[in-house]
Amino acid sequence: MEEKFRRAIRKMTGTSLLGLGFRLDRASELASLSQAMDIRWSIALYEHLDAAESNPEEMMAGSEMISNGKTAWKIAAEDFPIILDEYRQKFEEFRAKWIQRFATDEITRMLSQNQYIVRDDEGWYFTATAEKLRNLYFSTIHLMVGDAEKLLVNLSGRVEHMQDKLSRLWYKESAVDASSKILPALESALRSSEYALTSRLRASLAGISRNRFMAEFKPPREKRHFQTARSCAKNVGANNANIAYENAFLAFTDDFCDYAQGLTLFIGKWYRDKWLLYLRGFSRGQLDLFTHKTVG
Repeated sequence: MEEKFRRAIRKMTGTSLLGLGFRLDRASELASLSQAMDIRWSIALYEHLDAAESNPEEMMAGSEMISNGKTAWKIAAEDFPIILDEYRQKFEEFRAKWIQRFATDEITRMLSQNQYIVRDDEGWYFTATAEKLRNLYFSTIHLMVGDAEKLLVNLSGRVEHMQDKLSRLWYKESAVDASSKILPALESALRSSEYALTSRLRASLAGISRNRFMAEFKPPREKRHFQTARSCAKNVGANNANIAYENAFLAFTDDFCDYAQGLTLFIGKWYRDKWLLYLRGFSRGQLDLFTHKTVG
């Protein structure tokens, strides 16, 4: 995980993790893994394991590498980097577009026109009820989040299509006996929980962005007055963490883009690494990793 993405996670969520629930205890991880498996593929996996153990002569025959998908591995190694580079570029274009839309002059016009910043005898100040603050979010940041979600969904669709292509080719060229069907069955058994996890990460974008916006952009208890509408707009949501930016919307945009791009590429890289690992297969010396006999 890139350091820029780590910083963005902390800025957007207040924590250093994506909330994936990682644990280091192997027994707990195996229990969670088994619970996450699709029951139909779990049955198939068990049958392949049982068949492989029932025919030890089958284990001794054939090539050293089992379930090695040479053609599929080559496709994955070539195509996943192309997809990742494409979406890296798309997010840089996305960032440039929204930074332009949140330029200070545009933010000043929008805030004054909708009376988020108003003027009294002492100057300009920011004011908003809880309802108006929500409206401000939905008329600004929410639109940006929606655009990012489309990119993330699009990337997910691309890599899932690639996954279907790779799995079909993998099964065709390498699943020839019970032992060589173990790894493909394991991959298929985990698909449903994999989709659920990536869907949860996609859905988290809106909630994370809204919560941070509401916390950072709420008006101060005491009015702060400014001589001009522009200087007032520049200070809406401003704090020590984003003082380097011309306005707080630009600071929020930069952090959000780091997070959304990092999350999207994280999912893409996860699929890439998963398939480069699976398609290598495993050696006959590793068959004991798949034993399902219990020790009394």
